[in-house]
Amino acid sequence: MLIQVVNFIYVLIIQALRLYSFIWFIWIIISWLTAFGAIHLDYYNPIVRFFYNITDGIIDRIFGDFRSKFIIGMIDISPLVFLLIINMVLPRIIRMIYIYILRLIA
Repeated sequence: MLIQVVNFIYVLIIQALRLYSFIWFIWIIISWLTAFGAIHLDYYNPIVRFFYNITDGIIDRIFGDFRSKFIIGMIDISPLVFLLIINMVLPRIIRMIYIYILRLIA
């Protein structure tokens, strides 16, 4: 029974990471289109406000002053680096924790 709960929590965390990375991917594309003047965002729109609220400040907290190193011309690639971390590093760390917990249970 406990193993099923741990499996459920593991799958839930992985799916939440996938959803969050998808949200970041969309926001990266939108921000690049805005930077190049292809679109103009209305920050009073509830959908735009949702994306902004869920992504705002995360990059600043993670990279801090090092963020300026990721700016190339007009494009800030720090969200792209963050997206790669979410998709490549975090699932492996979570998987290691999951396996450790399963070994503790068994």
